Amino acid sequence: MNVKIGDTVRFLNDVGGGRITSIISNDVVNVQTEDGFEVPTRINNLVVVNRPDHYEGGKSGGSVAQAKPQPVAAKRVTPPEEPWFSDKNQVAGKDQAELLFILVPEQASNPTAGNLSMYLINNCNHTLLFRFAQKTTYTYETMVSGSASPNSKVYLGLIKSDMLNDLPVYYFQWLHFQKRSKELEPFQQKEIAISAVKFYKSNTFVATKFFKVPVLVLQLHENPLKAELEKLSMHDFQKAIAQKEPQKQEVELILPNTDLVEIDLHIQELLDNYSNLTNTEMLTVQMDKFREEMAKAIRIGIKKIVFIHGVGNGTLKTELRRELERKYSKYSTQDASFREYGYGATMVIINK
Repeated sequence: MNVKIGDTVRFLNDVGGGRITSIISNDVVNVQTEDGFEVPTRINNLVVVNRPDHYEGGKSGGSVAQAKPQPVAAKRVTPPEEPWFSDKNQVAGKDQAELLFILVPEQASNPTAGNLSMYLINNCNHTLLFRFAQKTTYTYETMVSGSASPNSKVYLGLIKSDMLNDLPVYYFQWLHFQKRSKELEPFQQKEIAISAVKFYKSNTFVATKFFKVPVLVLQLHENPLKAELEKLSMHDFQKAIAQKEPQKQEVELILPNTDLVEIDLHIQELLDNYSNLTNTEMLTVQMDKFREEMAKAIRIGIKKIVFIHGVGNGTLKTELRRELERKYSKYSTQDASFREYGYGATMVIINK
């Protein structure tokens, strides 16, 4: 779709619209919303409703000549006292900082089949300075940086569908503040690592007030009052339960057996619903579970871990053995007990 500066547009994935003020790239433009905020937006999420060279007034059936622009006498413009910062778009009850990282699917009915747009939501009355980066082998590569007005959202980029199984680790750094405050807010940062398994679980994408379609919401900076209320509610709930339950005698705490752990990698043991997944997507889920359990076993000192992969066509076993040789070569690997597992399990000896 061809768009021009000055076009009046409406958002497809959100409420409202505005006017295009600048073109950032071939597929992203700045839109000044009806509230006066500039929001970077992908062109395929817009629909043009009016152009400055189209006249909408006049009588029905008649043509209207476009008025020629009249020269305007130049006048001196006094710069504002605060050319960049002001406490605008304030909402009652939102003085505590709250930042959200949101992924918006292009295909709401099947999020993993299409691309995902990334947004930073500044859901409070604070102005925000931020940096959004991803970690490479040796550096942190900045993807987007800048400022966000109170109660606004910033487009951060696109996750293509073929990237879902190998997402980088994302990093946010930010400073939030208001025009007047009793104390200085600290500089903060957070790491975001999204497992591919998360995209295939039910209830991952939820309805919000920010977008028309269900989205994946990741909390960066939670409103502390909300967190305290949740803690208080949970404390009261546990207290009420304790009062109703009869007193129980203390029992000896038995730690889990660290000699041998079994992990079943059959897809039906990992996901409630996998009917719409391809073989490649199921293998990705299974290998993510394998990596997660290996890291946990190494961390807590498990001696032996058995991965039950079944016989099947041997794809999962081959991929698992290949990664063990490549990344975990210092640990011994062998077929698990034939009597217990047949040919469908692999044992890794971590600590002898």
